Amino acid sequence: MKRSHSQMLYGIEPTKLPDDKYLYVVFKYTTGEYSYSLHRISVSDLKLSSRRHRHGEGKPKKLPEPILKLSYRRFPAFMGFFSVGSKIYMVGGGVCFCGVKPVASRRCYVFDTCNNPFNLLEDGPAMHHEKLCPTVLGPLNGKFYVLGRTLASGDLEEFDPKAKSWICLPRLPTDLQDESVGPRFEYKPDEYEVRSNAIVGNRLLFSTRKGTYAFDVISHKWEHPSSLGGVVELPFCEQSVFLDGLWYAFRSTYRRSGVWAYSFDWDKRFQESQELGVRRPSRHVKHAVSAIMVPMGKKTLLVVRAGFSHSSRRKCYVTFDMCQFTCKSSGKPKHPKVSRQCSTTYSMKGGLYELLGLSACLVT
Repeated sequence: MKRSHSQMLYGIEPTKLPDDKYLYVVFKYTTGEYSYSLHRISVSDLKLSSRRHRHGEGKPKKLPEPILKLSYRRFPAFMGFFSVGSKIYMVGGGVCFCGVKPVASRRCYVFDTCNNPFNLLEDGPAMHHEKLCPTVLGPLNGKFYVLGRTLASGDLEEFDPKAKSWICLPRLPTDLQDESVGPRFEYKPDEYEVRSNAIVGNRLLFSTRKGTYAFDVISHKWEHPSSLGGVVELPFCEQSVFLDGLWYAFRSTYRRSGVWAYSFDWDKRFQESQELGVRRPSRHVKHAVSAIMVPMGKKTLLVVRAGFSHSSRRKCYVTFDMCQFTCKSSGKPKHPKVSRQCSTTYSMKGGLYELLGLSACLVT
């Protein structure tokens, strides 16, 4: 079955960013011969390319060739990704065809980026429930939390990397039924579909059309908005990044408004701090179709974007914009100052479509 090259970039949470380390980027292909490809980018090369661009030298470099490719015949699409040390975990996913009920997976694959000369994948501990397009949160207290597309599925699980095991967590205490797939296997709007999420203290917050629900990872109890003293609204899309006392996120799926900083407390909820000067880091990305943020150490955030220079979409560009934030000593709420450490652009082959998406990157 011949497939085109529509792609989606996934990735992993890093810890530090020394010059002798690498950035691992996972692309997910919705069509084509492969389901995924893994690319390794040298951090020192990323910074060197940034200096060249700053001095106007040459065109953007091509994205490095993948070190790993996964065939769509063997591996599911729409998996979730997270990393523990040098290992990348790939969980869930499945297959979707028009007019046919989706087939989801509960399998887990592990790729060790160190001491793996043959680039082999290992079978990791399988989850208890199948999850299509899983939402991954963490690490929180050294553990990761994976949920399916909707709270109605009741399939929230906790993964302990030390024990290498999954624990099923209590489902939302309602009479919810997952009715996202109707009798004719057609998609129906799901009022409990997760639209955005955040970590606040020991709570996982999930925003849905029905409101925001919180799960306490210590007590293993769900909390309704009323029990929190009112409705907690998440004024951003998808996942937020907590860094040095502030939450950073995009306000909409279009990512046109740049990065926003938010403060939070249980009395005032999420409050906009300011829109930061972190927009398109490259003149090539005039039409950004996806972006993601990932913490890269103390007060440092990496903004990764994918998009096109023109509407023809003959060539795609992936940009890496590394920013450092420092908070002002005065002012309410806190307004972080932004200094850009480096901005690098890589070019990719054309033939990409609107389904292009991004997630984080891994530093080992």
